[in-house]
Amino acid sequence: MKDFATQRAQVSLICGIAPDGGTSLLDRHVEWPWSLPRGYRRAGLTGPLTVLPQCAGAALLPGDHWRHEVTVQAGGSVDLLSAGALMIHADARRGRECCSDWTLRADRGATLRHLADPNVLMSGAKMHQRITLTLDVGARAVLFDGFCRRDPAAPDAGGVWKSDLQVVRADGHTLFRERQHVTEADLIALKALPGGMTAFGTVTLIGSAPFENGPLDLPDCYAAAGAARGGAGQILRIAATTGGALDRAFRQIRTLI
Repeated sequence: MKDFATQRAQVSLICGIAPDGGTSLLDRHVEWPWSLPRGYRRAGLTGPLTVLPQCAGAALLPGDHWRHEVTVQAGGSVDLLSAGALMIHADARRGRECCSDWTLRADRGATLRHLADPNVLMSGAKMHQRITLTLDVGARAVLFDGFCRRDPAAPDAGGVWKSDLQVVRADGHTLFRERQHVTEADLIALKALPGGMTAFGTVTLIGSAPFENGPLDLPDCYAAAGAARGGAGQILRIAATTGGALDRAFRQIRTLI
């Protein structure tokens, strides 16, 4: 498999206000394994631009290192969607991990919503994603981050999920950092607890807090909302009985934000 470690981002997008006053895709670089249909404005000229990058095979393979860069210029509004769940494959022979980096930026007064579907881990898969979000004055952002095992009943094969998030202001000040780390053995132990939770998600909202702090009513899930550090926004935590339940919870939340 091609090693992307020393190469530029496979997906690099710049979105901003077009001459007609709506948000448009102003510049892009897209290479294998990605393709990018034209963005569309599902809510009309003043609504967000919906962008839907598509990955060939919808799979991240062992040793792959994907890089993505998305900038929304001042006043723009973008919904970045995924074309379904991403499958994270395992390397039974050499134990290589998969890496996925996202560098996101929302300039002054812009809105960037990365509404990703949950990732699905094959047994033994090792995944490390790093997300860096930079926000200028008045910018807002929403980040969806979730995962589940493809077969929650499969035995431990040494898999691991790691996710690092850093949110900074344009002046370099760090708003907050978050690191999630869980092994396949941990996930098996969590499934054995009362409730049998097998899928887990986080929704990070910066610049808004649309939910009451406390438990949320989502079917087949335990979910709760709480304030982000320093009044930066709100964070939702979700534990679901199945990957399908987590996916449905994400979709329900999308309709509420």
